Amino acid sequence: MPASLSESLTDIMVSELGDMGKFVIKKHCKDLSIDFHNIQASDLPRLADSLSASMKLFGTEKAKNVYGKILKLNDLDRIVELQTDSGKKLDDLTHLASARMNAGEWEAAKTDYTEALKLAGDLREREKAARIHRALGNLALRNGEYRVAEGHFGENLIIAQELKNDREIVESLRSMGNGCWRKGTYDIALGFLKDALRKARNIRDDDAIAQVYMAMANVYDEKGEYEKGIDYAKQSLEHFEKAENLNSVATVLNNIGVAYARMENYTESVQYYERCIEVSGKSNYVLMQAWAMFNAGEDYAKLGDFEMSMKYCEDSLAVFKKMKDRLGMSGAYMSFAIAYRLKEDYAQSLEYFRKSIKLREELAMPYRLADACYECGLMLAKKGDKAAARKYLERALRIFTDISSAKMIDRTKAALKDLA
Repeated sequence: MPASLSESLTDIMVSELGDMGKFVIKKHCKDLSIDFHNIQASDLPRLADSLSASMKLFGTEKAKNVYGKILKLNDLDRIVELQTDSGKKLDDLTHLASARMNAGEWEAAKTDYTEALKLAGDLREREKAARIHRALGNLALRNGEYRVAEGHFGENLIIAQELKNDREIVESLRSMGNGCWRKGTYDIALGFLKDALRKARNIRDDDAIAQVYMAMANVYDEKGEYEKGIDYAKQSLEHFEKAENLNSVATVLNNIGVAYARMENYTESVQYYERCIEVSGKSNYVLMQAWAMFNAGEDYAKLGDFEMSMKYCEDSLAVFKKMKDRLGMSGAYMSFAIAYRLKEDYAQSLEYFRKSIKLREELAMPYRLADACYECGLMLAKKGDKAAARKYLERALRIFTDISSAKMIDRTKAALKDLA
């Protein structure tokens, strides 16, 4: 039996990562100024947060495993509850909330963040309150609670401006832009992001500029202004490559691949997906690797390589099911559906389209839902079921119109015209 928390935590990390686990726990202790050889119970909230965030790159399930094993070592709630130093208690509450968020325990994270926000108010810790508001906003955004998210991001911005914290102002504006992107209000999103970009340039924060470029690329891509989106994405990619930020490099490579795919340039798109798969493999960014795999799976099918398509779709779906990542699952189902449509197996295609649409309805993400309806409509039209095809295409058109996605409005109208 391990005789200390240091040995216990090392055993946990080795059980998840093999010999690399020893290096990981030592590095996190060094970064947090914790004596690795004498880890105390009071260090656990910080370590649980830091380790779970690192493990999240391998998937939510890995983060959840590490968090759960640390819980078995000691009751983190009890550690926080017994903390007599109010400032330390606030920090511990925030770390505990973040660890639970990394582990996918959304409601528990929300409860802890809410308690931390009240304590920050009592202690007049305005800067910490701002960060907690942003965290609560991101939680609400994940659950599709856009109005709640906007409220928290708005409070975050007010406090950041009051404190004249330029970096936090940029983060706040970027968060507000991302929230508007998620719900499909693209012009409002770009307004926030352009303000964020001006501020980031004023303070000469290259990393913040690159993050804003990446966010703007996402918006322009869904608006159908693909060339603009690719231009911004490539500018962010250049910065992240120089900074050797492999996780961000992988994310941007995948996003550029998506943009080329929407331009129907599949030869180019699969090249970016393959680069993403390679880079994310090097950095053990399992989640992004799975995203690139199902995207590549869809485009390999469009290029006629069904063997490669099915392999990538199957591998990505296995990862997302293990992680219980519904958004990722919806994408993998979509890629399967399109591959089967191209193989003219319409029964299988419809089954996977229905699975994807159901998940995207639950996630309240309008562009992705409309995209699934559009592609399903094309499949049904090819099958010869014009009545069903019209139903899906008309639903897609309503959603694309609501979010002003010009290119997809035109494409959907053209598909409906072909049914006449």
